[in-house]
Amino acid sequence: MKLRTNTLFTLGLAAGLAALTFWLELIVSAPSGTTSAARARVPEFVVDGITATAMDEGGRAESRLTAERLLYYPDEELTEVVEPRLTQFPVKGPPVRVTAERGTVNREGDDVRLYGNVVVVRDPVGDRPPLRMDTTYLQVFPKTEQARTPEPVLITEGSSRLAGVGMEFDNAKRTLELKARVSGTYASRDAPGKAQR
Repeated sequence: MKLRTNTLFTLGLAAGLAALTFWLELIVSAPSGTTSAARARVPEFVVDGITATAMDEGGRAESRLTAERLLYYPDEELTEVVEPRLTQFPVKGPPVRVTAERGTVNREGDDVRLYGNVVVVRDPVGDRPPLRMDTTYLQVFPKTEQARTPEPVLITEGSSRLAGVGMEFDNAKRTLELKARVSGTYASRDAPGKAQR
């Protein structure tokens, strides 16, 4: 099932991608190490309790990353983050938060993978409740503004819900495609208590 995404969902997930871009700028600049079979799965460096904030030219916070631990593996050219918490503060619109149990990013910064209890939340805006997307795995391509997962996905906004298995999101095309077992309920704000399937 291929859908044109509504603006708020698109902005919510796009802002999540923007927060990931900040994460990439922070960790892709890690120093390159030498390859050694003996050092496989041994991190070159570990940072505990990381908090980093990106500011705009006026000193306003644009993005914030917190994590329990950051590990860089030179043999794989891979950075791993434990309990990442990414927050994007758009100039217009509410904050968007991305959380997961762990995440990885390749050296080029064009492949981010989030694992375990992955949640993207757009805070409430106006009379609209929070928008939330839940899954167990999300692969993000920040440079092309795309995201995908083969896992079950649940998107909720108030009493409205959309669920399916497998998702392809393309921010440039503003499309969201759920691959299988799609179901949903739309609760109209004009008619409380009435829902459409």
